Amino acid sequence: MAKWVSSSALFGAPDLVAKLGGDWAALSAAAELDISENLEPAKLIEVAGLARFLALAAETLECESFGLMLSQYQGFSVLGSLALLLESADTIRESLQDLAAYFPVFTMGALIALVETKGGIEVNYELAAGTGLPHLHITELGFGILVKEMRRHIPGWEPEYITFRHAPPENSTQHRQFLGKTIHYNADRNSIFINHEDLAQPTCVRSMQVHGELAAQYNVLREATPGTVTAAVETIVRAFMAHETIHLSKAATLLGMSRRTLQRKLAEDGTSLAEIIDAVRADLALSYLQESRLKVTEIAEILQFSETSALSRAVVRWYGQSPRAIKDGASISLLAASQKPDRKRGAGSLAH
Repeated sequence: MAKWVSSSALFGAPDLVAKLGGDWAALSAAAELDISENLEPAKLIEVAGLARFLALAAETLECESFGLMLSQYQGFSVLGSLALLLESADTIRESLQDLAAYFPVFTMGALIALVETKGGIEVNYELAAGTGLPHLHITELGFGILVKEMRRHIPGWEPEYITFRHAPPENSTQHRQFLGKTIHYNADRNSIFINHEDLAQPTCVRSMQVHGELAAQYNVLREATPGTVTAAVETIVRAFMAHETIHLSKAATLLGMSRRTLQRKLAEDGTSLAEIIDAVRADLALSYLQESRLKVTEIAEILQFSETSALSRAVVRWYGQSPRAIKDGASISLLAASQKPDRKRGAGSLAH
């Protein structure tokens, strides 16, 4: 099923393309985006088209940091009225909690999770499963916007660390400038760490009244948005994938509902925990094979395959190619990836 996002996600792209000497009309057409330079927030585009455009622009314009550069043209304002809710929050922590809670109202095409740690929180950000397209540019676009917004509230702010699933760029100057000095690549997650002291800082615009009114509106919108439970489960699966097995009962507990209720809600969305896990593994396997320098054995471990051969069989089932062939640049078929998981063929179910 296609996932959509406001065309505001491309705000600044026509200007950046022109600055880099490119042709906006040609690039947007090549990415199969029916969109003009005068972006209208009310117009929706497929998230797959957005990812395709960013990858094409980076390649065509020979700009490996295109997504990161685009972030400097944007801010939370691309989120529309959600931005007003975020800036009216009392603290940065509350603002980020709102962002994670209500982001599915803006789009189901990307996922945000807040993972509590001893020293603060990790903000995890992922392209949702199903596009078969590079994650790198959307991830760097999102993190560039978040760091830029944090610096509105705390001038000169830098995260204690950032982790990316993808490999490092050839030139990391812009990454250090726009994101910070401590960046780890080829990691098991995309995350920005924010410590407790920074989380407790007030936002620039604080209004309990405005925040309360908007939060009430967004609660209604979230309840009325189809697929929010499935998106929440996918977010949980991604957050825990490298560390522990996710069972239906654990996912239900984290979402504050019974096991049976979660199972029913997923069925209403036409899916199951096993299918979500399979889709996430397929998505992450492709991302690691195409964009990281991890060995196949390391990828198998992160995705909780019992052995490398099990990952290899799954990748062939998903994409019609072996892991080595994909690493070497072979074209893939997304037809297999859209099929239901077959446990008998070695996919290795993690759901119970």
